[in-house]
Amino acid sequence: MTASQAPFDFIIAGQGLAGTTLSYRLIREGYRVLVVDPGHVGSSSMVAAGLYNPITGRNMNKTWWADRLFRDLEDYYRDLESLLGRRFLHDMPIYRPFMSVEEQNDWQSRAADERFAPYIRQLHTRPRFTGKAQDPFGGLELQPSGWLHIPYLLDAYREWLVEQDALFSESINMNDIYVANGIVHAGDLRSKYLVDCTGVLSGTNRWFNWLPFRPVKGEIIEVEADFDPNCILNRGVFMVPLGGGRHRVGSTYHWQELSPDPRPEGIQEIEERLGELVLFPWKRVDARAGIRPATKDRRPVLGAHPEEPRLLIFNGLGTKGVSLAPTMADLFCDWLGDKNPLPEEVNIKRFFSLYSRP
Repeated sequence: MTASQAPFDFIIAGQGLAGTTLSYRLIREGYRVLVVDPGHVGSSSMVAAGLYNPITGRNMNKTWWADRLFRDLEDYYRDLESLLGRRFLHDMPIYRPFMSVEEQNDWQSRAADERFAPYIRQLHTRPRFTGKAQDPFGGLELQPSGWLHIPYLLDAYREWLVEQDALFSESINMNDIYVANGIVHAGDLRSKYLVDCTGVLSGTNRWFNWLPFRPVKGEIIEVEADFDPNCILNRGVFMVPLGGGRHRVGSTYHWQELSPDPRPEGIQEIEERLGELVLFPWKRVDARAGIRPATKDRRPVLGAHPEEPRLLIFNGLGTKGVSLAPTMADLFCDWLGDKNPLPEEVNIKRFFSLYSRP
């Protein structure tokens, strides 16, 4: 068998958010794709809150590449909704309360700045949630923003892959993969290329364990409360309304203890911050934790192995996977089609100096 005779163009290892968005893009391009995933086992995507937000951080700066990432983000997920016949994208403003008159004045100035104006939906100079939230000076509404119900997306897409005969629902051992005569061998599977989309597990296989992954643990909780706003509250913690008085609240960032179980101190941290944000009673009904696949420089890592060009990686989406995944999938496919090189900021080549032959 030669490479041209391989039954698949790409094997996608992992069907988290990365594997889902990339495989969808490749299939749209007409490639023969097989997604390999035993069932989202240990996937951080199944725990993630799924927020997308153009202005983030303690200092409220535009997220990296915001102008490019948010241009087509919602359209990408709407296309997937149409394909799958399900709704999992919930576009809604993010409301960030002001904590001082100075902060309010600062954002009134930024509203006239062309860098920020496209992302400001409305400025409130008076409290919006009197008696419900700590917003004595009003707050800032952002757009486009909202949340993606990632587990719904992954489950619906998985069903679609089964219908397309494009899912192998068993595990493969990445350490046993080899390339011979231009064909990737993964157990009994054969393909021209294999793309590692296995999240934090990429750091444990022999092909990509030299990359500087910095996994980040995050806890989230779910609470019940008599409060159903049409926005996401975000100050210290985010509070995402799920409907029916239920809310997802988070999250934490922890680099040392990376077990899949939520830490009591992580839960306590979220609850304390929530208590500083809202004024109404609530009851915690669930707590979860996930390990985000981040890199040392907090940028995705895309491209080919330095010695084996048929082994590729699409990973490191980290804490902003919902925002990053569509654009990164487009960049990856353009690179595969020789349309454009990968940008330096996300190209695996930026880490080649760390590689040493096993």
